[in-house]
Amino acid sequence: MRVRLGEILEEANAGLDEIIATEVIDPGPMAAAQNEVKARLFALREKIGPAWAKLEPELGDHAGRLEDQGRALETDIMHAVEAFEAQTQQKYRARLTELAHEELKERKLACSKCAAPLPEPAVKHRVENVTCTHCHAINTVRPGLAMAMLGPPKRS
Repeated sequence: MRVRLGEILEEANAGLDEIIATEVIDPGPMAAAQNEVKARLFALREKIGPAWAKLEPELGDHAGRLEDQGRALETDIMHAVEAFEAQTQQKYRARLTELAHEELKERKLACSKCAAPLPEPAVKHRVENVTCTHCHAINTVRPGLAMAMLGPPKRS
């Protein structure tokens, strides 16, 4: 079953890497893929008990050791689920960060009244009002989609 655990995770990581690379702005495909992987891992975990129960009568004195191995495998699967979620979230945020930086690099802010260049607001992940340094008009600056989805910087 450990081999199958590795196969599921390897397949999942490859598929999710592709989804993150192409569909990161739409969270639906990623959430569906994550849920499918977790369902497969939980289904694998659920096979341990019945397999052990089936073998227990045949193992006699060795049954306790096998049961311990089964419990260890159940624990490993749960740790794999947690690690998978954390790695996926890290990859997701890294890709959003890339896209957010691209948005900022490409954006040219200009005053809606006089067309003078506007300074970049200090807070970039939400709508901010920026005063034009030339004509003093107040301009509403909206974040790009990736920046808005990324949200405020994570504190260490």
